Amino acid sequence: KGFLSTPMPEGSILGTYDIVIIGAGPAGSTAAQAAAQRGVKVLLIDRKQRIGVPVQCAELVPQWISRHVNFSSNSVIQTIERMVTHLPDGSSHEMKGPGYMLDRSLFDKELATRAISSGARILTETKAIALSPDGLVVERGPKQEVIKSKVIIGADGVHSSVARFLGLSPLKTMVALQYEVVLNKSQNHTDIFFHKGYEGGYAWFFPKGRTANVGLGTIPQKASLLSDRMNHFMNHLADLKGLRNMSIIGKTGGSIPCEIPHQTTFRSTLLVGDAAGHAHPITGAGILNAVIGGEIAGRTAAEAVAKGDLRYLEDYEMEWRETFGKTLSYGIFKREYLEKNWNKSDLNFEDLIQKTWVGFKEYYEDRKKG
Repeated sequence: KGFLSTPMPEGSILGTYDIVIIGAGPAGSTAAQAAAQRGVKVLLIDRKQRIGVPVQCAELVPQWISRHVNFSSNSVIQTIERMVTHLPDGSSHEMKGPGYMLDRSLFDKELATRAISSGARILTETKAIALSPDGLVVERGPKQEVIKSKVIIGADGVHSSVARFLGLSPLKTMVALQYEVVLNKSQNHTDIFFHKGYEGGYAWFFPKGRTANVGLGTIPQKASLLSDRMNHFMNHLADLKGLRNMSIIGKTGGSIPCEIPHQTTFRSTLLVGDAAGHAHPITGAGILNAVIGGEIAGRTAAEAVAKGDLRYLEDYEMEWRETFGKTLSYGIFKREYLEKNWNKSDLNFEDLIQKTWVGFKEYYEDRKKG
């Protein structure tokens, strides 16, 4: 599936590489660095003009991400100490949540720069349009060209072109809308809000120095209500935090995967990051798993190339599932329960949230069933 039925015209070979990676986000750049460090010939492509722009991310990462990827303090806007979860009954529940609020565009550029420093080549404004028997067909301006490659890594997000070329069904998603607003006072904790109207999802307030990311996620069937729900949430914040006349200086939105595909390894092709459903099905957080999965993908692909045997790519599937697959599967189990019971009047809504949100000990009680 996904192969071109007609050969490409003569003289259209853009280059020959061991590994071509589509998507220069955290997963793709980490994969490129891991592979290039092992001495194979790596090309990283991205359809955008500028790496890291536009930002479609809440920009919060746990502090232990620094164990898995090197990035400078320039990419960190502020540190976070705690997470406070707010329920509709007016109760608030606090937990430790050490993390960083990133400047995601700088973070992505740093990771791409590290990949290049390790020996990878990068091409922007290059769009993958098909797999071919030789590798990948891309579009650069008006031209279509073939990039020859032994291994393809699809790190091209939740609406992955590579997954589509492979004939995979689209992943189940949540949809989100986010505003960046100006703050008049700083805070070092994140706020999470649940409300019956934010079906299947939640709202968030993530401070980052002089501004904050304010967002709301819900099931795709309620996407048409997102703007109204955000207005409701902004009014609630104005009352709760005294943030009157909040100035919105940016808006973004997008889809977040909340499902894992049955497989992420296909002959000579791997999927990683959001393309592989590596975001947490409950929280939507995906950057940490993207860099862990990206490192596994790049390393495994380089080893398979070095050994001259692409069957070694199967090690990628086994390793990522062993590393964080159980956490994702448990999150899927909790999401199914959450969505099934969201509108049931005989179930206490606060109890439902405590069973299905990571900020409560009740979330972890069903682990053996997950």
